[in-house]
Amino acid sequence: MYANDDLQTMVRPDRVHRRLYVDPDIFEMEMDRIFGRMWVFVAHESQVPEPNDYVTTRIGRQPLLITRDKSGDVHVMFNRCGHRGVKLCATAEGNSPGFRCPYHGWNYRANGKLAGIPYRDGYSDEFLKDPSLDLARPARVDSYRGFIFVSLSPDGMSLDEHLGPIKGSIDDLCDRAPDGEILAQAGCNRYIVRANWKLQMDNGVDLYHAPFAHHSTLDEDGRQFSRHGGGPSFYKPGTKNPVDFDPMGVHGFANGHGYQGAVPQVPDPDGMAFKELKAMLVERHGAERTREILTYDRFNSMIYPNLTFQAMGHHFRLVMPIDVDRTEVRIYPILFKGAPDAWNRYAIRSVAATHSPASMIQTDDVAVFERAQEGLQAQGSDWVMFARHMGAETPNNLGGLGAPGSSEFVLRQQYNDVWLKNMSA
Repeated sequence: MYANDDLQTMVRPDRVHRRLYVDPDIFEMEMDRIFGRMWVFVAHESQVPEPNDYVTTRIGRQPLLITRDKSGDVHVMFNRCGHRGVKLCATAEGNSPGFRCPYHGWNYRANGKLAGIPYRDGYSDEFLKDPSLDLARPARVDSYRGFIFVSLSPDGMSLDEHLGPIKGSIDDLCDRAPDGEILAQAGCNRYIVRANWKLQMDNGVDLYHAPFAHHSTLDEDGRQFSRHGGGPSFYKPGTKNPVDFDPMGVHGFANGHGYQGAVPQVPDPDGMAFKELKAMLVERHGAERTREILTYDRFNSMIYPNLTFQAMGHHFRLVMPIDVDRTEVRIYPILFKGAPDAWNRYAIRSVAATHSPASMIQTDDVAVFERAQEGLQAQGSDWVMFARHMGAETPNNLGGLGAPGSSEFVLRQQYNDVWLKNMSA
């Protein structure tokens, strides 16, 4: 464990020490002081749509079981038998009215209550009344528009305070659905990345890397986006020069959240059932509000410490640390509730083309993250730089700060204001 003074020396206004990515002791402290205290995204309510549906996930490295009981209530519990601590459910998802421990057969209902014990005459009636035999629950659970967050700490700010203005990114996403809800019911692309979890989050609102890490996809010779149904080119027409991302802007807020600003607007697409989707939104909201909804003011958004999503990329991403150099990333296609089937099919195809294990975009990022983890082993330089557009931040109208689109100030905020504060607490 590092003392507070040691941690202070590892974070500077424009850089952080490479130990933050490679030191197992720092990783263990993060599991306790970031994933063990902050609000952490764990799942979307639509993943358990029917009574007795369940999914398994983790907060940090602690296994969770999320269920919907027969009354329709959603429960978040530790995936751990109350008897001898065995992981209760080993499958990723399913439907079951209860769960039986594979070790000694203890049974639990979907709401986490102990349902039965084999050979119960070996226990006193007083013992069996102990509520601690039920599945244990995290200290706090809350949700916003279907996104479920957990805090393992009984104290601290509310979820509403934690999210603050970044709720607007969730609203921006959900409002595009005719019924006002998104659905995470189209499977999951799952990666194990041989890199530290923060490398994925560092990339959450990074416009600077796109023309270089994704060069083979987006340049004039290989613009794959245009082949799978359209999308913005990151290069000036007729040249091999990247477009200027700075006018798009990037915005950052308290607690480490941020989003990339508006992308250059393109004409409404002809296909992908867009006209039908737009007509549904007009009927629900009127023409002016629909125009606002369909204007992409926020491209990539990031909710610290482990959630990113793309309004135009049709997916959200759950980042789950495993070890100092191992991270699980789960990518869920986003369906719009009430949208035409053709539109949702397009969303699935789009995510398959850009963020599946055989895709054009995410595979580039994974390769870079793993090369970064290897490079950070080198002791030639101890610092990771976040100095781009240093000092160019100005207040925005949402209570945060804005800067040129390729700025790294959101990362400076995360490490100086959020990471260091929580790690030093």
